[in-house]
Amino acid sequence: MRHGREHLIDVGRIHAAFVTDARARSEACGPLDLVPAPELPASEGGVYRPAAHLAYTAGTGDERHRLRAFLERHRPGVGDEQTAAQLAACARVWEQAGENGSGRAWERRWRSFPRLLVVLVGTAAAGVRSMVADLRLAAEENPAAAELLAAVPAGAARIEDLVQRGPSAPVWHPLGARGGRACGWTEL
Repeated sequence: MRHGREHLIDVGRIHAAFVTDARARSEACGPLDLVPAPELPASEGGVYRPAAHLAYTAGTGDERHRLRAFLERHRPGVGDEQTAAQLAACARVWEQAGENGSGRAWERRWRSFPRLLVVLVGTAAAGVRSMVADLRLAAEENPAAAELLAAVPAGAARIEDLVQRGPSAPVWHPLGARGGRACGWTEL
């Protein structure tokens, strides 16, 4: 309950959108495939607490593969600095060195670093482009966050679009420096 009722309701809506979309596509994402507010150790003794960590099995038959994503909830005006701090914390997890300085610490847990999905809450459809530009600007101010967004699939989408169209629809706006057209979350 540290985030409040609105936060928990939004995370539930996001999870329901992924579960509904997975079922429609004959993929797998169930009630236990979203862990709210996990605590991940980061370099410099810090921690990263995304709004949620999602596990999703994409594809069908023998072509199935596991996808993971960190979900962040962003509210305009209220959350600009908070989201920038979350991007920086995620970057610390991404860049943290592994044991004995070899590789990266996250490689012991995952095959590839989880995607970073920022869900925009309270953003009008007309404001998405400027919000995405603001998120990119926040990342550019932190070299580690900019490096993270250049290397890891990341995108932002409005919660209303996720609920109405589903996360596999072209509702995600890439956050990497290259930008690009809106796409489904697996195409980031």
